[in-house]
Amino acid sequence: MPEARYALLVIDAQNYFFEPASSAYLPASSAIVPRMNRLIAAAVTGGAPVFFTVHRAPTEPGNLMTVRYKRLPSGRECDLWRGISAPPKPILIEKEHYSAFHRTGLAARLRRRGIRDIVLCGAMTHLCVDTTARHGFMLGFKPVVVADACCSKTPAFHRAALLALGHGFAEVTTTQGWLSHAR
Repeated sequence: MPEARYALLVIDAQNYFFEPASSAYLPASSAIVPRMNRLIAAAVTGGAPVFFTVHRAPTEPGNLMTVRYKRLPSGRECDLWRGISAPPKPILIEKEHYSAFHRTGLAARLRRRGIRDIVLCGAMTHLCVDTTARHGFMLGFKPVVVADACCSKTPAFHRAALLALGHGFAEVTTTQGWLSHAR
């Protein structure tokens, strides 16, 4: 199999959203973990880089995330969820905003590898997945959002984000759809 020309972005698959005891737990997260793991395994097998983002409480002054939310993840809440099949040395991107591209160096890392296509899965479809896909599109990357490997706070938010992304910013597919033609 030739080296993959895409990168998989696993968005915020961390204890904060995936741990049932967390105040920010997303009940739909348990259903997407097996699909995310299939995407990770396929990417690793195909030679595609896999980037794992973790959302952290802001450290920079003036970050409006602190105004919008009473509490943001810190400490162990920022660890990758134990059910995620990450490689032994995962490529971690720590972020303080919705977009995985904002002030993280991700775009430069992708460009150095010759990556143009980004495949996204994770949490939350209507916030961090959506914003990362849109930001990537604006930076010249071709986003693919794997709908059944993403989840949101509600099914309505999930569906609305996918509808908007599919209309103007990204290809929207399923795990099986992506795996059947992974580049």
